[in-house]
Amino acid sequence: MAALSRSSILARLKLPDDLVVSPILFDSQLGDSSIDLRMGTVALVARAGGQPTVDPAVQLRANGDPHTSTERREQKHERFDVPFEHFFLLHPGSLLLVPTLEWIKIPPDLQGVVTARSSWAREGLNIATATIINPGYQGIVTLELANFGEVPIKLYPGLRIAQITFYDLHSCNPVADKAHLDRSQFKMSFEPQAGKIADGDEKFLRSQLSP
Repeated sequence: MAALSRSSILARLKLPDDLVVSPILFDSQLGDSSIDLRMGTVALVARAGGQPTVDPAVQLRANGDPHTSTERREQKHERFDVPFEHFFLLHPGSLLLVPTLEWIKIPPDLQGVVTARSSWAREGLNIATATIINPGYQGIVTLELANFGEVPIKLYPGLRIAQITFYDLHSCNPVADKAHLDRSQFKMSFEPQAGKIADGDEKFLRSQLSP
């Protein structure tokens, strides 16, 4: 896979029904081979008291009741609205889910990879995982932020805290791959949300839980 250069990214952004990253507020968001992503105005904080353990079996047992499953996932996070010109204080050792300000649309022949901006990483702010954005995805990107430093970090909506690089999938076959493009559990996300950690492992978990 080859990463798109700045000129290639700009060309794809201008094509109809192709790559979309919006809004791009300033030209400075575009690097040599990436686009900087800004923090949105919602924050989900993992709460220690929400559940005793992270247990995929709990989600599996609740699969028959969508309301219970959703309620249990929501109970382990506390939601905050963070308006512009305000900040959220991320304490050391805390995990925070925030949306990007930008809406992303990835065409079938590209893959996006989101990483932390190095300037923030040197202050202790870490994106817990390098987020892969699959072909066909549309929605905001949820950033999993962790403070690896020793002092709290003030995070303001609108700050450029991450970056996305686009890779050309040379072997892409849009017709053959079309059936796989709609499988993401987070597609068309408008806000960050907890993951469904039992999805895809139901048979395995049931074999572990059976007497």
